[in-house]
Amino acid sequence: MLEFLIYPVSGVMKLWHLLLHNGFGIADDLAWFYSLFGLVITVRAIIAPFSWKMYKSGRLAARIRPLRAAIEEEYEGRFDEDSVREMQQKNKDLNQEYGINPLAGCIPMLIQLPTIIGLYQVLLRMARPEGGLENPALHPIGFLTADEVRSFLNGRIDNVPLPAYVSMLPEQLDFLSTTRSEVLDFVLPFLILAAIFTAANMALSIFRNLQTNDWNSPVSIGMLKFVIAISVLAPVFPLLLGLTGPFPTAIALYWFANNLWTTAQTFVMHFLLEHRYPLDENFRRYNAERRAEYRRRQSEKRLLKRSRRRNRGRMILAPHRIPQLHAENVELTRAYKEDRAVARAERKELAAKRSESRRRINQEKIEGSLARRRARKEKKQRNDAAAGTPEDPDLD
Repeated sequence: MLEFLIYPVSGVMKLWHLLLHNGFGIADDLAWFYSLFGLVITVRAIIAPFSWKMYKSGRLAARIRPLRAAIEEEYEGRFDEDSVREMQQKNKDLNQEYGINPLAGCIPMLIQLPTIIGLYQVLLRMARPEGGLENPALHPIGFLTADEVRSFLNGRIDNVPLPAYVSMLPEQLDFLSTTRSEVLDFVLPFLILAAIFTAANMALSIFRNLQTNDWNSPVSIGMLKFVIAISVLAPVFPLLLGLTGPFPTAIALYWFANNLWTTAQTFVMHFLLEHRYPLDENFRRYNAERRAEYRRRQSEKRLLKRSRRRNRGRMILAPHRIPQLHAENVELTRAYKEDRAVARAERKELAAKRSESRRRINQEKIEGSLARRRARKEKKQRNDAAAGTPEDPDLD
């Protein structure tokens, strides 16, 4: 299903190997080793401009958030078509003025994720050929020929075979003339460094998100919490996979190089953002107000939970008051949910009415486009008829 992803990855690796081995005369083993770093450079060089656009667009979107809030406040409670059309136009003008592209964040992932999948497929097929390492039946893999696959299988770095991995069976390691301890001693520092770079990258991402998080958006808040949660597990992932899974040495090297590049790129782009597009005082004040409001809501929620727990504790100490305390808990929960439900219903109703207005506006645009198309077609037909066609002499 993902067979097509093998071709670009294998093609880039082959070009780097040919350049390094045939062009610069580097030994075959080192050529394959450096081709992994060449793959990182190639992919990251392609992604870097899109990543910068993503960071820039996110920062600009954060900077104009107070302006968007002002537009939202101006049209608060208004959902008629004219108001919705004006609101859409003002937001569109705001995006154009600040050069914001909402789709900028999708492109890096659309490039990077297929590359990682393709790389893993290429290296895993090279490291685990059909028939096993003892009696391999070598076949072309993407743009790599069977001879190049054999060359990769014979490649060694610091006397450690590129296809070897820590959890490989002892008989396979014997066939490759290496041991588990040799592979572990070579791979472990790269995995640890990959974990460190991952942790540093995640920490900077969290810091950047805390600076610009939209505290009015439950989705944005949820994503921030998710990033914080996975930041604990993400650095451990390379270690666990590298030490327990079919994770060839070549992939460990790629992961190290990729995480090193990612961390360096993140720090450089963050530095550029801070100097070229700093967060102004207007945004900082607005963001602090929104964050304080979010904390107030969370404080109310925690207060409700503490009150309910306190009443449950009193039920144990004073069983005769259970009905009264239970009724208090029910009333506290009802009042809290009712307040939240009223506000949520108002927002939902306004959003539904605006959505309906946008639907009608879009329908009008579609109908207007079709009408203009019909008018152009009719005009062309009239022009053709007016120009006339040569008469057939047989009709006279």
